Amino acid sequence: MITLMLMLATPAYTVPPGLAEVAGLQGCWRVSGQVQGKDSPAIARGQWHLGRRYFTLQLRAIGSDPYEASITYGAGEQPRAIGSFFLDTTGGLYEPSLGLGELEQGGFVQRYRFSDATYLNRFTRTGTGWRWTITEQTKGKPTSVFADYQLRAASCRGMRFDY
Repeated sequence: MITLMLMLATPAYTVPPGLAEVAGLQGCWRVSGQVQGKDSPAIARGQWHLGRRYFTLQLRAIGSDPYEASITYGAGEQPRAIGSFFLDTTGGLYEPSLGLGELEQGGFVQRYRFSDATYLNRFTRTGTGWRWTITEQTKGKPTSVFADYQLRAASCRGMRFDY
């Protein structure tokens, strides 16, 4: 009885606009594109966690170079803000991969700052899919395209992720 009263007293959680846009990545995706100029086919899956307070996008390369990443997104301080934490198999003892970003026209953007470069991850809706571009802004060098992916909706059947 007390639990029911506490549940009724707690206001319902409303997903803020920034996180709601990220949730457009919900489901499974076939990914085509390049990383540093090399073809990098992959699969991806997006799903909610912890009562729709966090959203996780997982990416796994299916080509010859093994790679897997998991990005967990959460609401920022402002309604249109988005925070994230990027984990991947090339990680290590780097500074934390904390991303900060916000909604923008047709999608959202995240910035990951490291000691030697900033990586700008931009997700833009393209019809029923997404385009995910990552640009590298290295100190003292011109900005370059690190990765450029196209995400197309797919069945989750047979897709496997380790995280």
